[in-house]
Amino acid sequence: MVGAADVTADMMKELFDTNVFGVVRVLHAFLPLLQGSGAPVVVNLSSGLGSLSRLTDHGTPTYGYPGVVYPASKTTVNVLTVQYAKAFPEMRINAVEPGYTKTDLNGNTGTQTVEEGAEIIVRMAQVAPDGPTGGYFDLNGAVPW
Repeated sequence: MVGAADVTADMMKELFDTNVFGVVRVLHAFLPLLQGSGAPVVVNLSSGLGSLSRLTDHGTPTYGYPGVVYPASKTTVNVLTVQYAKAFPEMRINAVEPGYTKTDLNGNTGTQTVEEGAEIIVRMAQVAPDGPTGGYFDLNGAVPW
């Protein structure tokens, strides 16, 4: 993780290419199939670090995270989620926060298993056609933007 003083535009480009432009590429590629589906659902993988509310609240663990690039990319994923949900109201398009999950990304320091982290992803992938759209969720419900 790189703090604010050491972030470069190239670092931002590299991570945004995956976390942001990857979301755009996948949605664009699947758009014809989604539009032909009777119950189209998109689940964007965000993070608690994408919540501006949590990043600015001294009372959250997120507040102390010093990195810049990853939270900025996940906040952008949240914006994409909202804007795509408005553009395609017939689809259910939401962002999820899987929690601090043991993965290679964090050196396996997470506090939950991959199966536990996947629970909200699977739940939101099964949302009904009249379910929420344009939202940001974790296992406990809506996450503050």
